Amino acid sequence: MKAMRGLLLVLVLDGCGATQGAWNFARGHIGATATALDEQRLTDGVEARGAMLFAFGDYGGLDSDAMNTVAVPWRLTSAALVLDQSPDDLSQAALGRILAQYGFLSPARIVNWPEGAAPPPRAEAVLGVTLGMGRRSLPPLELQIGNIGCAACHSAPTYDAQGLPQTDQVWLGAPSPSLNLEAYTQGLYRALQNGVERPDRLLAAARALYPEMTAREAATLERFVMPRLRKRMAAIEATGQGVLPFSNGLPGATNGVAALKLQHGLLAGDPNVREREVGFTSIPHLADRAWRSALLWDGAYAPPGETRFRPMTAVDLTPEHRDRLADITAYFTVPSMGVSGEQARRIAPEVRTAWVFLQTLRPQAFPGRIDAARAAEGGGIFHRACATCHGTYEETPQGPRLTRFPNWAGDMGTDRARIEALDDELAARINASPVRRSIAAVRTGVYAAPPLTGVWQSAPYLHNGSVPSLAALMGLEPRPERFQLGGHAMDLDRVGVAWPEGYSPYSRPEWVDTRRPGLSAKGHEAPFAGLSREERLSLLEYLKLL
Repeated sequence: MKAMRGLLLVLVLDGCGATQGAWNFARGHIGATATALDEQRLTDGVEARGAMLFAFGDYGGLDSDAMNTVAVPWRLTSAALVLDQSPDDLSQAALGRILAQYGFLSPARIVNWPEGAAPPPRAEAVLGVTLGMGRRSLPPLELQIGNIGCAACHSAPTYDAQGLPQTDQVWLGAPSPSLNLEAYTQGLYRALQNGVERPDRLLAAARALYPEMTAREAATLERFVMPRLRKRMAAIEATGQGVLPFSNGLPGATNGVAALKLQHGLLAGDPNVREREVGFTSIPHLADRAWRSALLWDGAYAPPGETRFRPMTAVDLTPEHRDRLADITAYFTVPSMGVSGEQARRIAPEVRTAWVFLQTLRPQAFPGRIDAARAAEGGGIFHRACATCHGTYEETPQGPRLTRFPNWAGDMGTDRARIEALDDELAARINASPVRRSIAAVRTGVYAAPPLTGVWQSAPYLHNGSVPSLAALMGLEPRPERFQLGGHAMDLDRVGVAWPEGYSPYSRPEWVDTRRPGLSAKGHEAPFAGLSREERLSLLEYLKLL
């Protein structure tokens, strides 16, 4: 669940809800729960509840604590975006177009929603942005809080038989190929910079965009939020580093380690942060992730007391193992949603429920043509050349299914920026945090080979998303130094990013330059070195089935 890595809008409001207790009242806390969950009775089976929590859960990220780094006063910040980019059209339609440019999706249908479950609610803003209304009575405050949720990074368009994205029909759990959290963060910051210069105009835009906004919320924005926002924006500008001291990455990628260091106060006062913190990672597909014995691209997080990299078979996929992975995943909310370590520990039961859904997750079936004879030959090649690292798949009536996973980790010559980013100091902070009973963190110095289930749906490739297609990864064509990413289509022959003639992207593309630090496209050549071109083509055909 890696999402927006901080906006640094400190908006600590006076007072709190009665359920927060005397301490929260004294420290000036306000919180909310996701409206989408309020409107749904979570009485379906556990898989359906897990899907609801995965797609629409807030995990405690809608409060003034999370507003220290990630959560935002939604109606004010979204109004700032529209005012900055569409001043002549202050409408929800304009807001939708703007958010779409950053790769957010507003689907009419979640295609792989659990069968038989009540239909999901329509996202209030976009899928992956959770909203909730925080209220208190002394003083009288009301504020809609927004934050990034799991589905922002982990939902993708489905693709038709030509490889064209169907953005109104999404697949939950697949990696978002176009979500650009860096551009979103910078766009929001720029909009708020302009907005605080003319606060009356910004507040008027918020009222126009949200005519249902109550007088109480309008007063909260004017009297409490705007003064604190102006003060915080001035403090950010005084640092000279901008809204974040590091880059969040590119479309479909994040910089979670840098975000976690920020939460732990490890980036303060370092003028070289932006050049050093380049541990970019491509958002992974979540199908078959329960086969992992340790999480993150480097396997840095493992359940305490367990072997970090251990072979697994189907008998190891117990509810207890799944729950241990879920407890680790709860900590992902710290960098992605800005919650505290203690809050991450408390929301572990919700994450466990979400994992029940995730354990059933399958990728979208490959929508293009597959040469059955070539794929059959490719299956044998996969077992000889790939299974040692990526697992053993056996044929079933539903297609290949993972039956053994080695949890191999090592050095394939790929860019080392990410494995060097999670250092001993950060590991020590994690191991001293409230989740220390759930996570044993170490600097491994290696990358963990992932399951390849859903690999066709996961372009671009390598841990940093530096190779645009499987064909390029396998040496069937050169790996380009530069390629465009964001709002792209899929080439179903080469299995990767495509830009058909006349195609209009659904989000704003950016160039990936693999000569930049953290984005090298080198490595992982050895597995294909001994294969002929025909064998590589057959292997490519087999990978479409996974």
